[in-house]
Amino acid sequence: MPQATDFYGHGSGSSRTSRELERFVRLLIQGDRVGCRDLLREYLDGRTEQGRDATSALRDLAWPACAALDALARRDQIGTAEEHSATVLLAQLVQRIECGLAKRSARCKLVVVATGPRSTEELAGEIFSGLAEADGFDILFLGGGVESDELFAQIAARRPAYFVSFAAAGPDAPRLRRLITAVHTQDPVPGLRLGVGAGVFERAQGLGEEIGADFEANSPFDMLSELQRLETTGTVRRTSTTSRSRAA
Repeated sequence: MPQATDFYGHGSGSSRTSRELERFVRLLIQGDRVGCRDLLREYLDGRTEQGRDATSALRDLAWPACAALDALARRDQIGTAEEHSATVLLAQLVQRIECGLAKRSARCKLVVVATGPRSTEELAGEIFSGLAEADGFDILFLGGGVESDELFAQIAARRPAYFVSFAAAGPDAPRLRRLITAVHTQDPVPGLRLGVGAGVFERAQGLGEEIGADFEANSPFDMLSELQRLETTGTVRRTSTTSRSRAA
């Protein structure tokens, strides 16, 4: 199997972390639950001298591993069963890591999060949801496979401040376009901001703006930064995030 770092642009800060990531991806594909938990424990045991915490575990291991699994599957270098089992295991580990995230005070702002149907897309949404919750946002995580009319109904009923979609495949764009067009036409929640992220929106720069999204981001971390910026400035920046994700 190619090195995990081949699939997200560059290493995650140090050769040691890159080796840990490669090992982590291998353990995920093997379905080695005990090995994955042991690796995460070893990683966090080094937090005193290296500043490692739950956030860095998501940034340096979980998110790059998600991107690596997606890239391996798209290149037919792992099978469907391997991708599914590895992603399910990674999702379970992510939820454990999220329990250790430092919490900030409540913002009293709801974010509705949806994804495409692929398991890696749902995992991207899960990572973002955990980060945003820790940052004080309220989250309604709908996951993947929800049709545009049902998403619209949830938006109208819940009246969020933000809607965020991690739908990375090309066929997801028309569904998102229908949803965004309906939101703009019917305006069920005045002031609602719409964000799209990863996958096709990273590969086709400007696609998010073309379909009417207010902001784009290439990773869960970039997406949270966009929400934080909007909370601070209130200004929509209709360009994709300048910092490219390591999950290219």
